[in-house]
Amino acid sequence: MRIRENFHEDCELYTEEQQKRTAELFQRAFQIAQMKRLLAEIRKQSVLFRKVFLTEQELLEEQKTAEAYDSKMKWTVPFTLHNLEAYQRSGWKELIDKGDAGNE
Repeated sequence: MRIRENFHEDCELYTEEQQKRTAELFQRAFQIAQMKRLLAEIRKQSVLFRKVFLTEQELLEEQKTAEAYDSKMKWTVPFTLHNLEAYQRSGWKELIDKGDAGNE
């Protein structure tokens, strides 16, 4: 194989179709090299990007915590309403109103 400094020298020996196919081949090789560099960069960034998201185990733990909190809140509402009714029956509103009126 001979190395040529001028690639256009003696190109007239090749048909136009061969020249066109060779140009397309080099273009595709260049595109493949660009794609490989892009994929390598994506892989590098994806490792860093994975740290942003929670793992499945962390998501399950967060979901369990949220469900436990919701459950506690559902049980708290009836107790709170029951206590408010009991305070209202015992006359707490009048006691608070008298206390507020005394401060004015």
